[in-house]
Amino acid sequence: MDRLSEDQRDALQELMNVAMGQAADQLACLTDTFVVLSVPRIHSVASLRETQLPEVMGDETVVDVTRQSFLGQVRGEAFVCFGCHGADQLAELMGYDEHNIQQREELMLDVTNILSGACINSLAQQFDLPVSYGAPSVFSRHASFKQAMGDKALQSHRALVMEIRFEVQACRFTCDLLLCIAEDTVGSVLAVIDRLLSEL
Repeated sequence: MDRLSEDQRDALQELMNVAMGQAADQLACLTDTFVVLSVPRIHSVASLRETQLPEVMGDETVVDVTRQSFLGQVRGEAFVCFGCHGADQLAELMGYDEHNIQQREELMLDVTNILSGACINSLAQQFDLPVSYGAPSVFSRHASFKQAMGDKALQSHRALVMEIRFEVQACRFTCDLLLCIAEDTVGSVLAVIDRLLSEL
């Protein structure tokens, strides 16, 4: 992972730009508001652990985390980290009862399904590789990023983590999507990138 060439990294970021754009469009349709995106970042698992909170969640100290697995020639898990009051703010924008915990969790799972599904589908289409999904679930509630996303959460993903931040400005809602690609399938991703680069 740390030996990615500059061309490989740039190509992967371009593929991620397309994928996250589709995810943002779907989130914008859900919320009927404008969604702002960060520049996608690519990490090794080791650097993600080292940088911890400042790099991944900015000033947020407490997060709710959801999780969704994906399977195929590209395999791994998607984690969505909601900021301290992110789910509450989104629930209020959507007209939900912010005190209804069940509705709040259902909304987080819906957002997880939208963001991870759109991003992974787009990448799978660009890679021309089939992919299937597990059901999203709540992984951690009201914990620091370090507590929620420690070694145990990432232990089967030793190679590649792609991070994207989504922000709904109308309610100051933010969340970070971490796409974790399992080590034994990163070769499939790099093979596609090298093929695309050779066609330029």
